[in-house]
Amino acid sequence: MLSDDADSRLAPSVELLSDILEDIARGLIRVPKFQRPFVWRPEQMLDLFDSIERGYPIGSILLWETTENVLSLSSVGEVEVPPPPLDRPASYVLDGHQRLSTLFGVLRRLGRTPRFDDQREWKWRIYRDLDLKEHPSRDRYRHFRAEGSSPARVPETLMPVRAVAGTIDFLRFSRNLELQIGDGKRLERLINEADQVASRLRSYKLAVIKLRGGSLNEAVEVYTRLNRRGVRMEADQVVSALTHRSDQPTMAEHIETIVEAVANTEFGELPRTAVFRSILAVAGEVDVMSPRWELVADRMQKSMATAVPKATEAIHAAVEFLQWAGLPLASLLPYAHQLVILTGFFHRCNERGAPPTGNERYELRRWFWVTSWAGSYAGATSTTLRRALQEMRDFADGRITRLALDVAAVQPVPDQFNLNSARTLAYVAWEAGEFRHRLDSLGQKFDVLQRLAAGAAQAYRPVYPRDPRPANRLVLPTPPGLRLETALRSLRDDLWGRASEILESHGIPEIAWQRMLDGDEELFLDYRARFLGEKLRAFAGDIGVELTRDLIGVADDDTEHE
Repeated sequence: MLSDDADSRLAPSVELLSDILEDIARGLIRVPKFQRPFVWRPEQMLDLFDSIERGYPIGSILLWETTENVLSLSSVGEVEVPPPPLDRPASYVLDGHQRLSTLFGVLRRLGRTPRFDDQREWKWRIYRDLDLKEHPSRDRYRHFRAEGSSPARVPETLMPVRAVAGTIDFLRFSRNLELQIGDGKRLERLINEADQVASRLRSYKLAVIKLRGGSLNEAVEVYTRLNRRGVRMEADQVVSALTHRSDQPTMAEHIETIVEAVANTEFGELPRTAVFRSILAVAGEVDVMSPRWELVADRMQKSMATAVPKATEAIHAAVEFLQWAGLPLASLLPYAHQLVILTGFFHRCNERGAPPTGNERYELRRWFWVTSWAGSYAGATSTTLRRALQEMRDFADGRITRLALDVAAVQPVPDQFNLNSARTLAYVAWEAGEFRHRLDSLGQKFDVLQRLAAGAAQAYRPVYPRDPRPANRLVLPTPPGLRLETALRSLRDDLWGRASEILESHGIPEIAWQRMLDGDEELFLDYRARFLGEKLRAFAGDIGVELTRDLIGVADDDTEHE
């Protein structure tokens, strides 16, 4: 129960970002182990720095100051930090872990430019484009991932954000810029821009709320109350904290173990929230989306030891099924809810002591693609998920033989290439399987899944500017600086005799390519869109889904991957 004087021990303040980062570096501000791991996407990291430079608020940080021995992480943002002090209280991050890890991991990072194929280090290397006057359409902040061997040469007008954290680093960058640009007005403009950026980042202030003293349960209750007032809090963190025992793995650690095990199969990282909800579903929780977390934590304390192994087995079975059904990567999962629902089905199969039959697997494959194409779980509520889980239990128990599917709502082609849309993710997953063996612009084979795993947003490039249709997007590596349209046009020379193979490997019919050579952008895209639509129609027919005439649906922001 929350003590009467808890509010009096809440100390709000406004602190310089640099002071907060220094406290992290000294081990005074720590991330408790019951927190979820770092899960932010690269674009979220870029947006954070852009917001700070513009002076936008990025939300308050909630800390719990205590002398209790709380297990905490030895690194923040993959940068090592010292252990907590023995002679004074430490402050533990209850809300703000992702933001602080981003800021600390980027601004306090040392070392050389990472390799282009480094899947972990590159995201921490964020750059500020100083030459926006010449290129106003470019983003202020960006990652730099050059093709080729390490170390990659970064364009001189990209300032590493970590350079603003220290005077010496900033002076070193300025000197290097002068050596590469030379003296003159352009150098002066770039240096002035760098100075302004550094000043804004160094002077940025954060709102900090600190709870002094009290128990862990009390701190988490304060946290949940603040959450009801609008402060961001993840459900698995609440349950991890409330079920935390120093001699047992936390819920967050169980989730991380499952996520890592699946990632090691090259399927990629599952959405952690979906893994958490899957565990709750296997544990028998009726509402896995928005229950009273204090009550859930109390029940999970008793059932975690049995629920986690069962959920782990069912999740792995669900992943194997998804791969068989045609989903090559976890990052392309249209709806995180689909993993939860499938886990419920495979858990029921394990309970009945029999794997799914062939007919059940084919019906599940049909369910996966129809729900992805029809937007079935866009804005799904607790009731939606509860009914879907019950339907899957009935299906596994043999009470029903077909799943209720809204086939009439199926529209598999997104109206625009939006990777925050379930319809687009399903399209990319289908395309990755349909055109699995691809050739680059020089006729060399490359692994399209490896490109997508590194980031679909970076892998897909537009052939023409501005047209949003998926027919205008290709995963086609080219020599640095070469536009896709130019690369495709150059195939008419056919120096390697592989033009037809290259085009076919990317789903480009020759008639579309000929229209490109004629200079007709619209006809190129129309012919390719028609070709891809027919391929999709055939795929849908193979899995028992008859598509309507209109294949195009709205690509809303309706997916969640956390």
